[in-house]
Amino acid sequence: MKVGYNLENMLKCICCKCEVQTQSRCAKDRTGKIQKIETKGLEAITVFKPKKFPWLYCSTGEAECHDLNFEKECKCKECKVWKENNLGQDDISEYYCKLK
Repeated sequence: MKVGYNLENMLKCICCKCEVQTQSRCAKDRTGKIQKIETKGLEAITVFKPKKFPWLYCSTGEAECHDLNFEKECKCKECKVWKENNLGQDDISEYYCKLK
């Protein structure tokens, strides 16, 4: 199932709180850029190209940040996007940020 790359899903997404990426310098830098964009009254999801956006991996595929810590536990099963799109029904890894 393809998950929409849109503001509604971005607001529900918890990838930014996931321990897999909380220590990532790359993800932190991109999250900082999102915060700056949003303080200007813009929606970051409309400014970032999907592959450069540090969240919504279930929509965009593999992360471009290569310093993610896959030793940590993923939070996908706690995510509203995961639940609403029945992502646990597919026979794929729950670590969407790792998929190609």
